[in-house]
Amino acid sequence: MSFREDGAAALDWAARYLERVGELPVLAQVEPGDIRARLPASPPERGEPFADVLRDLDEILLPGITHWQSPRFFAYFAVSAGEPGILAELLAATLNSVAILWRTSPASTELEALTLNWTAQLLGLPGGWHGHIEDTASTSTIAALAAARETTGRNVVVCSEHAHSSVDKAAKLLGLAVRKTPSDEEFRLRVDALDLTDAAAVVATVGTTSIASVDPVPALADACADAGVWLHVDAAYAGSAWVCPEFRWSKAGVER
Repeated sequence: MSFREDGAAALDWAARYLERVGELPVLAQVEPGDIRARLPASPPERGEPFADVLRDLDEILLPGITHWQSPRFFAYFAVSAGEPGILAELLAATLNSVAILWRTSPASTELEALTLNWTAQLLGLPGGWHGHIEDTASTSTIAALAAARETTGRNVVVCSEHAHSSVDKAAKLLGLAVRKTPSDEEFRLRVDALDLTDAAAVVATVGTTSIASVDPVPALADACADAGVWLHVDAAYAGSAWVCPEFRWSKAGVER
């Protein structure tokens, strides 16, 4: 089989999977160790036809997949990948450019900047903002808290008891202490319970993973401005709601 034929087979598999994923059991139908027991214990000495790879995908791996793409998957957060995004991943993998500098990949660098500009416009973020795309929201949290630490010279991160675990992990990596603040009856961080002593940053969450609650960003922005504390808004889950102007109240003050 040729690269084109194998690629066509992979695309056909992907299309068929998306068509039937809603009919598959959402949770993986295996026990710990089942997948590994059906795979070679040592690396194969020779490759195998791509058709055999797809067969193993169907017979061995698919039963061990928890289907985040399923319309019946309601755990954690929505990560459904659309067909345009899947095709874009194919093209990006084909180009395999490393955009560490403008010189190493001018097109990727400028496309990233433009895409972020578009995103800022769609979400109603302030003009003139710029940034870069991180591999995960967790990495973004590390970058934001590192900037807060260097800017303020302080060593405490304040967040809700419902903040994502990436805040704790980022703090550990950066040598910061975490101070959890109690939540109210709607699972929002209580501004009246804030202790900003030695705080480098407050992490407000727009869409907590556990309950999709929204911390009071406007009031937190006021408190942070008064105390000279960095405000980081983790909007990885529900920030996309800002596309709709009627939901942008939840980000008022983020520009500070």
